[in-house]
Amino acid sequence: MTITDLLSRLDRVRARGLGRWSACCPSHADKSPSLSIREAEGKILLYCFSLCRTEQIVEAIGLELKDLFTNTSSHCGQRPTPKPQKLDLLAEAHRFELAALDRRLRADAILQAVAKTSNVQITEVQRDRLMNVVADAYVDRDRAEFLETVADSYRVKAFHERTQHHAT
Repeated sequence: MTITDLLSRLDRVRARGLGRWSACCPSHADKSPSLSIREAEGKILLYCFSLCRTEQIVEAIGLELKDLFTNTSSHCGQRPTPKPQKLDLLAEAHRFELAALDRRLRADAILQAVAKTSNVQITEVQRDRLMNVVADAYVDRDRAEFLETVADSYRVKAFHERTQHHAT
């Protein structure tokens, strides 16, 4: 059953947004629409704000509960197994490369700023803070190098997948 088929069996149907409708509930004397209808993940969901049971609603329009499942390949009560999405290796490589660039630029900016302050008199507390900032900058450089390595490995893997695909 499609959502259009179901809606055609109801009175005073109004759209309430993408994939959402309201209508008069067929299982009780409804003067203003109290039935909420929603389509989600291969199912039609019904809710009556007057607390009619779903079984009563579908029976009143000559249907069965199984008719609310638009995805016929799934069994009642079980979710369909999602298909794993193929990872776009080049896009992932690009994301890692951008993260590496961000860390490297930030670290270089900090180290350049610290180099300019070498002749400035600072307190011991300020020196400790400055040393911690410099240490963090060097850690960011190391992380950037690691992220670039990961990006390179994704690119190599994408290249191998593409050459194997073209070979077959």
